[in-house]
Amino acid sequence: MQMEIPRNITIPKFDQDSLVAIGELISHTVDFEQSEYRGRATVRLGLDRNLDELRRHYDGMNSFLAEIVVSTTQTVPQWAVSHIRSCIFLPQLGFLIVTDLDPRIGKGKFHGNWPDEDHWEQVFVADDSAYYKNDNMRHLDDQFGDVYCKIADREVEILHILSQEVLKSSESLSVASDACGDVNAILALALTAEKYKWIVPKLTTRSGILEIKKGRHPLQELVVPSFVPNDCHLGGGGHNEDDSCENQSRCMVLTGPNHSGKSVFLKQVGLIVYLAHIGSFVPAEMAVISVTDRILTRISTLESVRKEESAFAIDLKQLLNSIKQSTSKSLLIIDEFGKGTNSDDGAGLLASFLEHLSSLAVRAPRSLLATHMHDLFGCHQLFPASGLQIAHMDVLKAQCEGVNCDYITYLFKLRDGYSSDRFGGYCATLNGVPNLVVERANVLSMLLSRNEDITIPCAKLSPEEELKLQSAETVARKFLEDFHTLVSEENCLLQDARPMLQNILST
Repeated sequence: MQMEIPRNITIPKFDQDSLVAIGELISHTVDFEQSEYRGRATVRLGLDRNLDELRRHYDGMNSFLAEIVVSTTQTVPQWAVSHIRSCIFLPQLGFLIVTDLDPRIGKGKFHGNWPDEDHWEQVFVADDSAYYKNDNMRHLDDQFGDVYCKIADREVEILHILSQEVLKSSESLSVASDACGDVNAILALALTAEKYKWIVPKLTTRSGILEIKKGRHPLQELVVPSFVPNDCHLGGGGHNEDDSCENQSRCMVLTGPNHSGKSVFLKQVGLIVYLAHIGSFVPAEMAVISVTDRILTRISTLESVRKEESAFAIDLKQLLNSIKQSTSKSLLIIDEFGKGTNSDDGAGLLASFLEHLSSLAVRAPRSLLATHMHDLFGCHQLFPASGLQIAHMDVLKAQCEGVNCDYITYLFKLRDGYSSDRFGGYCATLNGVPNLVVERANVLSMLLSRNEDITIPCAKLSPEEELKLQSAETVARKFLEDFHTLVSEENCLLQDARPMLQNILST
């Protein structure tokens, strides 16, 4: 991935009068208090006469419905009055009479023989009520219509006209929105720097310098109980402008076991360099950084079903892109390159890439690499000492037997030199892999570390071979039990063991 360093941020000028006019138009049209209460955009009262008239009808609906209930009870038999509950108005459905429900027949308790001129029709049943329409309700529907929908339709028309007016100043609004976004980002960085005690970094035009003291990951430190800060020194000469950094290491190779914090360290260095270049404070005690033109990374494999490429091919393209675009002012971060193919091929490609960086000398980008290919660094003469800095993330190990360690404490502290520790089995245990699987993996790993053939330990017996093995085990156990009894007797002869074994085999 390539991360371009942004230029200086300047807040552009915008048409203030136009924005004020738009703000006044919106405030004059939209009732924000009612909009929040109703959960939708609401137009202010007094803006549209027809809309206000519809609202008056709708707001006075409760008293109007009470009057309808009274008039309805006067037209029904006296015994049915107690079954008339209310009259309601529902959007889309209009006016309805609510009666008690008779659960035996699924209709209202009052559904007698209606006169032809006042036909009652059951619309639906809900809970313990039946909802009806009669001729009076239909007349009200025709007279008042669906008031609620008319209000909503009219509000949509007014808001559409408002949006058209606002869009006429879209350019000014976009410029203002971008400016507000920039101010918000700057304010967020300032508040973060104050809260988490970030410091002012020092940028220098000298090439190849990356010196960070007690750097921290700005996000990781917020989600762990205790974060361990680490230093990073590439190029050297950070404090003294007269020091030469031509012979200082521009490349650090980070080794160490799984789960020890290598990836977090790589990312925190990249984030500190990026924050410094956008004008932010950085999470460290001290930072001196050369002006950087781009940050190039090969950290995660960007896989997709749309790409007809293997994961390793994608990794190779990412690395190739980094090599082509990097300069002496770039920062190159590579995490676990070479793990997607044969271990020998992966190690060879990584070694060749490191030799290429070493050959560039002062033209090489500042580089941070993390790898588990520890065999490359067992011999210190493999790479020039002046061109490669080897470090590892430290761990505290308990008493170990072979590769089985009882307890490991990750210190997350950067140390000089390489580490051949892996502790893949322990990491698997931490992540919930069953103990039987981990123990089996440790045994096979031990055999491989001794250059032993694991074909036999991994071989599977056929059903016939398993039966023979079980039978042989039964015979051996029976013989040992009888033999123990035999030798415990007085004046026993070892010659007696032969007939005893023949007797066992014959049975």
